[in-house]
Amino acid sequence: MTNNKYLAVFDWNSTLFDDFPATYDATNECLKFFDIEPISKDSLREKFTFPLIHFYEKAGVPVDEYLKNTRELADIFHTKYDSLKQDCILMKGAIEALDFCTAHNMHCIILSNYNQAPLDLDVKHLGVADYFEVISGNQDPEAITSGTNKLERVQDYMGEHGFEAAHTFIIGDSHEEPQLATQLNILGISIAGGLLSPSRLEKYKKDYVIETLEELPAILAHEWGLHEPSQNAKT
Repeated sequence: MTNNKYLAVFDWNSTLFDDFPATYDATNECLKFFDIEPISKDSLREKFTFPLIHFYEKAGVPVDEYLKNTRELADIFHTKYDSLKQDCILMKGAIEALDFCTAHNMHCIILSNYNQAPLDLDVKHLGVADYFEVISGNQDPEAITSGTNKLERVQDYMGEHGFEAAHTFIIGDSHEEPQLATQLNILGISIAGGLLSPSRLEKYKKDYVIETLEELPAILAHEWGLHEPSQNAKT
């Protein structure tokens, strides 16, 4: 059990970490392996889905070809992504949103499909590790091919630590977060600028779609009757 009343569940990639440009280029590098022409950013945002096998199928890669080359594709993606992510920064308003959560004694965790080891390094590199009680990444690099286990992870975490649905929110840039929010009956917030187009975010949304993290404190203040501190910088 925890003394914190509220649980804040953050996705990482394209939610707190503004890495969409690196993800986009790395995805096209994978498509190049199959002799598929690069797709536009708009097309990626219209086609992207989890599990990844379904995204690549929509992009023109036969399922059996994808499955035969899963390991090689992972290497291709991460080689390209890792060469570009060093130039990526935190999303606009990330620190202010995390400061707001900290000021209200929220229990903050990261819930990501990204591999655990590089996720830990990236969060530390960008100087925000101290905001989080837990950084939960994917322990099985190949699991994202056929499915993800975010629901199981967050459900177990809420149960183990005694967090109530009414005092929990989740935010992310894909269809997973609003789906999880609906399944768990928690506050669901989607953020634009990542893997899904604004129109798809509106289609999938649970409660809110925001443009930047600067909007998050006002939503939490409204939903949970919180004040917005005049000084909420983390020291």
